Amino acid sequence: MRSKKRRTKRVLFFLTIILGVGTASYFKFRTTILGTNAADEAVAEKESQKTLAIASTNETSEAESLTTTVVQIGEEDIPLYSQPDADSTEITTVTRGEYVEFIDESYDWYHVVVNGEYEGYVSSLYSELLDIDEPVTPTSLENTVVVLNPGHGGDDTGALSNDYYYYEKDITLATAQVIQETLEAVGCTVILTRDSDTTESLDEICEDSIDNQADFFFSLHYDSTDYMNDASGMTTYYYYEKYAALAETINQALAYTSPLENRGVEVGNFQVLRQNTRPALLLELGYMNNDYDLATFVTEYYQQQVADALLEGITEYIQS
Repeated sequence: MRSKKRRTKRVLFFLTIILGVGTASYFKFRTTILGTNAADEAVAEKESQKTLAIASTNETSEAESLTTTVVQIGEEDIPLYSQPDADSTEITTVTRGEYVEFIDESYDWYHVVVNGEYEGYVSSLYSELLDIDEPVTPTSLENTVVVLNPGHGGDDTGALSNDYYYYEKDITLATAQVIQETLEAVGCTVILTRDSDTTESLDEICEDSIDNQADFFFSLHYDSTDYMNDASGMTTYYYYEKYAALAETINQALAYTSPLENRGVEVGNFQVLRQNTRPALLLELGYMNNDYDLATFVTEYYQQQVADALLEGITEYIQS
């Protein structure tokens, strides 16, 4: 299916070139026969160059787009075996929905590497072989696509403040909108998984990230504990080891900018990270049931600090 898609793109590319050249030839012929003025010819030439430029950009994007074969685990956690045999040693358990590196296939077994750490075999009866687009780090902010997920929404309020007045879902959306405005101002394309108080499934959130080929995906949250004012600060989570460096870069930018305690970087087994083929982080930006944190992060000033930190972190990451 991938090869057909690539062939289709190439056909469209060459048709676009032919159309562009044909358009220019027509206007030149019209100039010769009808005596059209030089301005018309200039317009025709400009339109032709624009058409060819678009085609060139599309071809470049196609060339930069890489595909890789992976295995996605099914709807249940499954064992990773040392050999393609259910009687062999169980190395670890692979989490449902997780993407693992594909090495080869042996009868009803896939030979895989799990998160860059464990090598073994999983049953093909409970997993699926897929071709996915491999993320390529953009070279400039203008070419960067950022998908923001304002955590919770609709019937899912998320965490509550100690007085039950503030809902996490409202603050994550407000924060996302400030980040969107900041990143769009420097040329990024920013997509929100929700832009109003609506309910969205975790599957839909992952699909938004994958379908829009996010260069960076950030799920925004505000944490909570069992007891009031028991914890404070922000935490940066990643799932796949290949995005640990991204997590460190973003966390350092947040630590430098934010007035709240920085609790560091941790591995988080969250579905929006695990079932996401794009570079993905989940950010806990403070504690809803900590009065000091709440008073800090409900302000647009703090939300702007978060936005500035993300811009700084993204810029540093793509330049490195």
